[in-house]
Amino acid sequence: MASRFTPGDTVQTRFGKGVVRELQNGGRLKVEVHGRALVVAESEISVLNERRTPSRARPAASNSRSEQSQPPHAPQRVFTEIDLHGLTVQEALDRVQDALSAALLGDVAELRLIHGRSGGRIRAALHSRLRETRRRFRLDPQNEGVTVVSL
Repeated sequence: MASRFTPGDTVQTRFGKGVVRELQNGGRLKVEVHGRALVVAESEISVLNERRTPSRARPAASNSRSEQSQPPHAPQRVFTEIDLHGLTVQEALDRVQDALSAALLGDVAELRLIHGRSGGRIRAALHSRLRETRRRFRLDPQNEGVTVVSL
């Protein structure tokens, strides 16, 4: 049975508005909601009228508050943990840069970046970028698939 969703569709989940990133077997979808990838059943979401074009390139960052989805008075949501699974190296580095900026503005002490134990390319690129920016970081001693950045 064909899915009624396609990658790029804007959908409503119980966790908020998101974008379909991937169709999976068994009626499941990978949906990005608030910067996190979730796997949900088709029956748990509904399609919204908006449609994004699927693209590997990230849209250019906007400095204009009117183009952002949050009103000017709404506080920006700051995550202390970012999951980089399923991203390309460039997407991961872009997501980390955004998360670092938000964490610094949000006065967060440390940021946990989940790349996975076998996240070789992403982990190597991430550590290289962190060295370039002179950020203190370490692998989590409890889980070598997580890099902890001190801010």
